[in-house]
Amino acid sequence: MTKTLQSALAPLFIISSFLCLSLFEYPLGQSRLYFSYLYALSVWSSLVYYLYYPIYIQSSNFIGSMDIIGLSLILVAFSSILISFYRYKELKICLHELSIVDDTLEALGAPKKYQMLRNWIIQIIIGWIIYFFIDLAMLYYTIFNAYPNDPENFFRDIYFLLAFNYVKYVNISSALICGTFLGYTSFRFHRVNDRLHVLYSDIFENNAGCGYKKQNRFILIHQRISAKNRKQYMWILM
Repeated sequence: MTKTLQSALAPLFIISSFLCLSLFEYPLGQSRLYFSYLYALSVWSSLVYYLYYPIYIQSSNFIGSMDIIGLSLILVAFSSILISFYRYKELKICLHELSIVDDTLEALGAPKKYQMLRNWIIQIIIGWIIYFFIDLAMLYYTIFNAYPNDPENFFRDIYFLLAFNYVKYVNISSALICGTFLGYTSFRFHRVNDRLHVLYSDIFENNAGCGYKKQNRFILIHQRISAKNRKQYMWILM
């Protein structure tokens, strides 16, 4: 049974940490800052030394050898890694605040959905891993047929394929993380809105025959705004 939001999101953070999009944590909740920096530095150093630099020295025009789209993907991936490291502390604070919101909603009768969230993330990760192996197999099959190589160089070829597609996997993982957080935050805000609507209905029904006593009137304003056939409700809580 998943009891915390951090444990529900742990599979996503584990995958992203190997792609340099988050810090390694062991045990859960304790960031290994220097190890994460060293890992990211070693990954990008190997990419530059074994892949990007040889392409640069073998071509008189670096932009010509790597098209604009490929170069843009590299810049986006590198920027995503820098931003994720720089904003990681703010991300953990945001998760803590979301946990407080979940605790408040649970006290008001809205159950937590951590286990469902964890299962959903695991299913997405499994699908992503399947896509990863299918994409890798198709690339290797295509390149091997076009440029037959010695079977003894199999692991070297796999390494270069992984290195060449690394930025694509980073961008996919970054989009997955952003989509997960935005979707979960939107879901919780909808739950907050639903609970406020229930509280409003219960309190005003209970106070209908009591003359709206001041001590029970912690919802001061309920205003309906009609615009373009839509109804919008505004609550001001004291």
